[in-house]
Amino acid sequence: MIKLNSIQFILGLSLLFLSPQNLIAQDSSKASDTTAVGQEAIAIGDISEESEKLGQSYMKLKGTLEKSSKISDIDSIVEQAAPEILDLVDSVFLKREDVSLRDLKVRKVEWTNYKSILNQYQSTVKNRSEEISRIINDVYNDLKKWELTKKELEGRTESKDIADSFNTSIAALNEIMSLAQERLDSVFVTQKKITELVLIVDEEIANIEYAENQRRKDYFVFDSPPIWQKIEPVMVSDSVSAESLSSYGLIKKGISQNKKQFLDFFNLNTKIVVLQIVFLILLLAFLILANAKWKKNILTLRNPIEIQAKIILKNPLLTVLSVGVLVSAFFYDSMVPAYAEFHVMIVLLATVILLPKVTHKKFSIFLLLLFVVYLINTFEAFIGVKVNLIRWILIVDTILLFVSLFVGRKIVKSYPEKFTQIFRSFRIISALYMFLLIVALVANIIGMVALANYITKAVIVSLTFGVILYLAVKVFTSIFILIFKFRKSTNIQTITSMVNATHQRIRPLFNFIGFLAWMFFTLSSFEVYDFIVDWYGEVMATEWMVGEMTISLGGILAFVGIFIITLIIAKIAATLFQDEWMVNVLPRGVAPAISLVLRIVVIGLGLYAGLSAAGVDLSKLGFILGALGVGIGFGLQNVVLNFVSGLILAFERPINLGDTIEVDMEMGVVTNIGVRSSNIRAYSGAEVIIPNGDLISKKVVNWTLSNRNRRSKVPMKTSPDADPEKVIELFNKIAVDHPHTSKDPAPKTYFYGYGPDGNLNFALLYWTTFSDTLKTDSEIALTIFKTLKEEGIQAPAPVRRIISESPGGKE
Repeated sequence: MIKLNSIQFILGLSLLFLSPQNLIAQDSSKASDTTAVGQEAIAIGDISEESEKLGQSYMKLKGTLEKSSKISDIDSIVEQAAPEILDLVDSVFLKREDVSLRDLKVRKVEWTNYKSILNQYQSTVKNRSEEISRIINDVYNDLKKWELTKKELEGRTESKDIADSFNTSIAALNEIMSLAQERLDSVFVTQKKITELVLIVDEEIANIEYAENQRRKDYFVFDSPPIWQKIEPVMVSDSVSAESLSSYGLIKKGISQNKKQFLDFFNLNTKIVVLQIVFLILLLAFLILANAKWKKNILTLRNPIEIQAKIILKNPLLTVLSVGVLVSAFFYDSMVPAYAEFHVMIVLLATVILLPKVTHKKFSIFLLLLFVVYLINTFEAFIGVKVNLIRWILIVDTILLFVSLFVGRKIVKSYPEKFTQIFRSFRIISALYMFLLIVALVANIIGMVALANYITKAVIVSLTFGVILYLAVKVFTSIFILIFKFRKSTNIQTITSMVNATHQRIRPLFNFIGFLAWMFFTLSSFEVYDFIVDWYGEVMATEWMVGEMTISLGGILAFVGIFIITLIIAKIAATLFQDEWMVNVLPRGVAPAISLVLRIVVIGLGLYAGLSAAGVDLSKLGFILGALGVGIGFGLQNVVLNFVSGLILAFERPINLGDTIEVDMEMGVVTNIGVRSSNIRAYSGAEVIIPNGDLISKKVVNWTLSNRNRRSKVPMKTSPDADPEKVIELFNKIAVDHPHTSKDPAPKTYFYGYGPDGNLNFALLYWTTFSDTLKTDSEIALTIFKTLKEEGIQAPAPVRRIISESPGGKE
């Protein structure tokens, strides 16, 4: 090991090079201190600085290369887990006929949990190996530089201290290199162990999936005799038939097994369970505080969304048990059936109670029947060996499901205003599922029990998650409302606008997300999701060679899909930030600016992602970009000018949506600020499109930039015999009494004396809002006319003088 005095030698190397006797080579060659002695060697002037850096990094690198406790713990855990994983490998288990899909699911979740843990270990070990590899590369480069520098300086200096210091530095670097190699070897050993276990786990998961697919192929075969024929007893042992076993005993045994699986999974995922509980508590606290803050009685509310939100707030526990548990279930990578069914039962039970409160109370009949069917279907797995009993239970499930759909369909049809979100889709889906249940019933009767079981369970899962997600969409919509409703700066107008926007924008978006989630659960329940994904992957892998370029169908569709989705997202974002409620919530002009910049960023990122997904090498587009630059320089100047002007408008905000502006003899309200041009709706009704460059380079009059106040002027004339002071008093009173005029500054009337025709000229000045200008001017002028008439003040009579001249110039 290098002693402390070795470090002192390294740190003192700079002092040695500062002494005059050690600069012989430098003086004899008459070179400057910054002259490099070799292409990759350390420059003479940099040796002292490099020596200081080496001394500082030596101890730091040794500390970094100390044996990692985390890697040691992982190595010991892997050593202990390896026998357990190997013992779990059971090829005979997958071939047994009594193993159901549920049993395969349990085993698959066990292997998936192992894989998740091993992947975490693998990631940690990989990061450590990359860190050590970087150190080895850096030390190797430094070592070569020091060796080359030593070689270049040999014979050019007679100082023994310099040679010893070089040797000490090189020895220190070699020590670091050896230590890093040793640590890297130990990390590779641990990484190899983890990789071997991951391969075993992947193989077992693949075997389980193969076994699942083999069992699914048996759906369309006659696996049992028709129900009117006598069924031969299934023997679970040489002398015991399945039908002789007690159903109660089988259920008790099944509950015991599921309890063990539940507790094992619970203990394995303790951290996630704690996170889930904390999330549920926080959500419950939010709902309770929100309900306490919103003191309005539900009977005083008129808006349907506000009524829905208030009902949800009044039932915080049910909301948490339904939507909260549903969301927190996604904290887990996968669940064993017992744990998943426990979550679904809690969520479904809360949905059965809460959903009728936000729709119609009669809908609870459909939900209760669905809950009963789900319970029966869950406990049915515990008595799977009793084939005859299972068939009759399956028939009961099918009939109950059919009745529940019939009842639900009737309720939705009777109260369409309560189910506007699902009215059409529920009628179509319920009819389809009722047909499938009839098919399942017939299949069960004629002996295709596996097919009947497959259809019935798929319909149960699809309907269960359908009602759960339907309630979840309502809850998320209500929470979205509450977030803005409790903002102190939000006024009544903003709330009204926001509620209307929720009807038009937010709720359809939540509906679409809920529909996608329901489609995922439905396709998974019908066991076609994996098939669709695999088929999609195969289709997307289709390729063609065009010269040296490879074009794939997946790349083309990916580009088109990404670009279309990008345009949709950009349109949604633009529409969202240009809605009246968002304009009212955010500071003036901020929403349109965000909308414009967001559109540019989203489209740019979407174009980049689309080209990358299509397999286009963006690094080879230099020629095209160069040609585009030339095109911009010549033919696209106006386009670029307008684009840049659009950015200036977004950040500088000289005009905003809703402003009344006047440009190029056009006056109107700004309705849109686009990337290239902006739209103005003239008061004549015409839509005027103005390039953004004109809005920057030309004179623009903005009547409503800082505020919407405007001074109005009403000129008036009276007869010469009127009292000016009385007229001024009358005019001021009329303007002050009008509800749309500003009281500060107060209205003023000015007297301009006699006009050319001998009448008295007056002008009434007052402030009002821009949108009320024309109406207010008209109403005040009309009031002045009536008041002057009542006061006996006459309007001026027109005076005409006719002058005629004779041919001789005399009148």
